[in-house]
Amino acid sequence: MKSNLIINDNQSAWIENALLISALALFPLLYLTLRGWTNTLTFVLSVIALFHFLSLPRSAWGIRNISGTEWAVIMALASGFLAILVSQLLRQNVIFKPYDGPLRMLLCAPIFLLLVKKKIDFVQIFQYICPLSLLILLVFVQLYPVPMNTWSDNRFGTYFVDPNTIGIYTMLLAFMCLFSIDAVSKDSLALRLLKYAGVMAGFYLELKSQTRGAWIAEPAMLILWAALHWQSKSKVALLTSTLISVLAILGFYFLTDFFHDRVNSIYYEIASWLNKTNTDTSTGIRLSMWQISWVLFKQNSFCGYGDLGYQAQLLMPRIQSAFSREAISTMEHVGPHNEYLANMVRSGIFGLVAVLLQFCVPGMVFIRGLKSSFKAIKGTSAMGLCLVMGMMITSLSLEVLTLKYTSSFYGLMIAALCASVLWKRPDEN
Repeated sequence: MKSNLIINDNQSAWIENALLISALALFPLLYLTLRGWTNTLTFVLSVIALFHFLSLPRSAWGIRNISGTEWAVIMALASGFLAILVSQLLRQNVIFKPYDGPLRMLLCAPIFLLLVKKKIDFVQIFQYICPLSLLILLVFVQLYPVPMNTWSDNRFGTYFVDPNTIGIYTMLLAFMCLFSIDAVSKDSLALRLLKYAGVMAGFYLELKSQTRGAWIAEPAMLILWAALHWQSKSKVALLTSTLISVLAILGFYFLTDFFHDRVNSIYYEIASWLNKTNTDTSTGIRLSMWQISWVLFKQNSFCGYGDLGYQAQLLMPRIQSAFSREAISTMEHVGPHNEYLANMVRSGIFGLVAVLLQFCVPGMVFIRGLKSSFKAIKGTSAMGLCLVMGMMITSLSLEVLTLKYTSSFYGLMIAALCASVLWKRPDEN
């Protein structure tokens, strides 16, 4: 790592910086490997940030010192918490448990401000940690496999991460490894090999999870990678990489039975749901739950129902007569399986605004960063856009921010990547 990773020059700040860099380096390392790891480091980082700002005179961190773009990122990180608070106040039913996940993301707001102030180049750290995290996870699951049939259809998962979640996040980390190649500067051979190893480990873990939502997102991610490199890379190299990717996918399709069957099932399950021959397949139930969620949202679009308040509404004749018992029961127990609809049912229009802010605000920061003339800003922005775009697509088939550790991870990643882009842009301007 470069010696100018962080700027500060007195002894007390050096201690604070060492703790900050250590926690930043560690939080992604065992994200999917050890329960409670990322949540714990979120609290550690937030304590460091709060202690830093509280130790300063008020004039050093007043509202006027925060730019409009920084306020937008803060609002994005706080939006989930605020959506639940406003909707609960409107329903006059304040319950503390729903704040668990959104609170983690809210704690990332002071961390974001500290990283901007400290001018920390997060990608300098993350480009090593991202592939290492996937390789550690791969070794862990080989040494300590979960018992057979822990997850349905022998899909891959760990002792605390379900197959859908692990499939989506290993896919995202694999693509971030790919996008990180030469993102900061020309990579050494050893670093490039480490990143390629991370890509392979991530895609292997994703494949074994059999998560169709992650597979569906991959073409868009590959198109994004090709589009971002269209001007900077040889057209022959890009076409060759595209051809290799297509051949690899076709090879898996024709040679791997479970991949072949799971891909085909997407078409057959959607077709059977549309023509009503079988609406209770995995995809069919999910599509029915989306329809049920839309019915619930239209009935109470302003303040929603909270986490469980919608369950009583499932007894409405309008729902009971239109949907199967299996779809209604699944909706009752697991929710919509869609991040957008889940927030709309939970917090009404405020929930929808919150989830759009969580994705669109960082997305705009990264899109603006892609226009920079500095390679490091463009590279960081490309990695950030990869994360946001992957989350936006996979959110259609899964509630990707419902769990506490997923909220912590996404909040920290957005705080760190947005800070890395924003503190550099004033220098350019």
